[in-house]
This record gives sequence, C-alpha cells and structure tokens, in this order.
Amino acid sequence: MGFQNISRDSTSEIIIQQIKRQIASGELHPGEKLPPERKLVELLGVSRTCIREAIQALAFSGYLKVIQGKGTFITETAPKYNEISKLFSKMSGFSLASLMEVRIMFEGEFARLAALRRTDNDLTEISSCFNEMKNAETIRIFFIKDLQFHLAIARATHNEVMNILMKIFGELLHHETNKILDFTSKSKQKTITITAKIVDAIKKRDSEEAKKFMIEHLKTVKATFGIA
Repeated sequence: MGFQNISRDSTSEIIIQQIKRQIASGELHPGEKLPPERKLVELLGVSRTCIREAIQALAFSGYLKVIQGKGTFITETAPKYNEISKLFSKMSGFSLASLMEVRIMFEGEFARLAALRRTDNDLTEISSCFNEMKNAETIRIFFIKDLQFHLAIARATHNEVMNILMKIFGELLHHETNKILDFTSKSKQKTITITAKIVDAIKKRDSEEAKKFMIEHLKTVKATFGIA
C-alpha cells in the first residue's frame, strides 16, 4: 500500500489527500478495508489523533465508512465524491463570505424539513452528533463534529440532493480548516448553545423554530469570521 511517511509538522489534511489520491488512482478500491489505526500511525509517522481526524473528515465527505468493531472501509460512492471534490477544488478562490451566504440560504431549509421528516433514528443520530461535538477534546475535532451535526440534519430531510449539497459544503470548508479553526474556538460556546436549540426544535417537530435557529447559528458563525 502506497502510504508515505508524513513529517511531524504536517496536518491531517495531508493524510486526507493521500487517501483521496489512492482512491483516485484505484490503489484503494470501494469496499476495501483501511489498515487499523496503529498500522496507519506506523506507516504515516503521525499521531493517532491526526489519523482519527482524517478518518472522521473523510467519513463526513462520503469517502469512508466506519463500522464499529469491524474497521474503516472505502465506500462504494467514494469515486463519485472524488469527482465532486475535483470539481469543487477548482473553486479554491471562493470566499468564506460567499459560502456562508449559500449555507444560510440552504441550511435553514434543511433544518425546517428535518424537523418535519425526521425519524426516531434520525433524531438519535442528530442528538449523538451534537453530544460528540459538545464533548470534543480538541477544537479541530469540534469543527469536524459540527460538520457531522449539519450533515445529520441534511440526511434527516430524506432528500439525497440536500445530502450531497451538505457534503459539498463540508468539502469546501475542509479546504479552509486552518483558517476557520481560530474563529471556531472563539464561537464554540455560542455554537453549542444555539445548536442545542436546533436539536430541541427538531425533536419537537417545530419546523419554523428549527429554521430560525439554524439561520441564527450560521449568521453568528459568519459574524465571527468578520463577515458583514
């Protein structure tokens, strides 16, 4: 397997790119199991934390599926998401202001529909993502769990296009991770407070409240980035 040792000052983004390249080249196939964490630590020369961050990010984007007790696998849809990634990587010059405006427009509706359509399983997943975000050990993990929370809401709409759109938003945001992390640390507590209200509104099937709080949340994040 063609994993290359990574220097100590590298981030999980380099691990992500290595796995994506191997998927694109066909070296990693859909359904194939990744080596266990301890083996990846040895192959790549990074901490287990970096490996976990990369795996969680790739699971969010649709490249990997983590099955408790069995391991991490390349998804059947990984090649499709790789093509989406290539397409949107050409948008590397996009502004965070533009992305946040689009998120506000779309994700308010995601939350509204999630409140109307969610199943008990959807609610369990949304609540679990919220709790994992709230208890995240590092700000980078918090950022990833926050994105997973938003994806869980998109999935609860039971609209595949909305699900894919949220994956695209996540992919674009991951390209700006280092830029975003400083802002995320400043808005962490506000994010936890408002997302708790989103969870409660979805639980009560209050669609308008869910939409209102999602828009309020994203506008707060946008303001934290210094975007008018």
